[in-house]
Amino acid sequence: MWTCWILASAVFLAFYDLAKKASVRENAVLPVLLLATVAGGGAYVAVLGAAGGIPAALDVSARDLSLICIKSAIVSTSWVLTYCALRSLPITIATPIRASAPAIVFIAAFFLYGEQPTIVQGLGIALVFAGYWAFSKAGKFEGIDFFRSRAVWLAIGGMCMSAVSSIWDKFILQKCAIPVETVQFWFQIGLVAIYSLLLTGQRILRIDRRRFEWRWTIPATGVLLAAADWLYFHGLAIPDVPISVGSLMRRFSVVITFLLGAIFFKERNLKRKGIALAAILTGVILLCL
Repeated sequence: MWTCWILASAVFLAFYDLAKKASVRENAVLPVLLLATVAGGGAYVAVLGAAGGIPAALDVSARDLSLICIKSAIVSTSWVLTYCALRSLPITIATPIRASAPAIVFIAAFFLYGEQPTIVQGLGIALVFAGYWAFSKAGKFEGIDFFRSRAVWLAIGGMCMSAVSSIWDKFILQKCAIPVETVQFWFQIGLVAIYSLLLTGQRILRIDRRRFEWRWTIPATGVLLAAADWLYFHGLAIPDVPISVGSLMRRFSVVITFLLGAIFFKERNLKRKGIALAAILTGVILLCL
């Protein structure tokens, strides 16, 4: 049953990636993040309130609240880095980089949770990194020096923080058994608080004066992500779900994003990028075995 939850999450995540690219392209990052999070959080609270789940979500211990706040800090860091990268990079490069996060999750899960790798899974990790090398070659045809590009390193940093978030998700949902609704309720509030503080600091210090432009995809971004997270958390909360496999399955959203992104944003050099993406996804499949 948990596979259905996570695959459904992957579909919503793909459309979230498309809305995110449309929202942040040549736009100010922090206002987009704040407004999208407010929209997604508001939609989630409305649904939770209609279901009568708010009293249960409000019943949280100081320990659990501190653990959820740590998750908010991890995710906000990941998203700031990712959005800054996506503002400059083609979506057909940025999203496959993020899709390789499960390789980092798999390595971390081995050390932290004792999830033992096999020879086939080791080959899968090697293919993921081979995909990185292929993307570095493809990027040169678009004037992107892959391993010297600031945007690429921002995307890699966002990917690594996403991997940390996945490991933390397993800890708070399975080891600490914090209810899904409680996690998502306070997680959304934490994100709004962090982005508000960052945006205020940015305005006071006059950092990044890029003009903000409102787009309808901004609230859509928040709502799609809230739905994707709700489905993912429910799948991950099922006992004994391996975080390495769950995280990998969710990243298959990149196939939808790659195909639709190439159409909507008219991106080039798709054959070379497709080969690189195929290497990453083949590695992901091997890791699932």
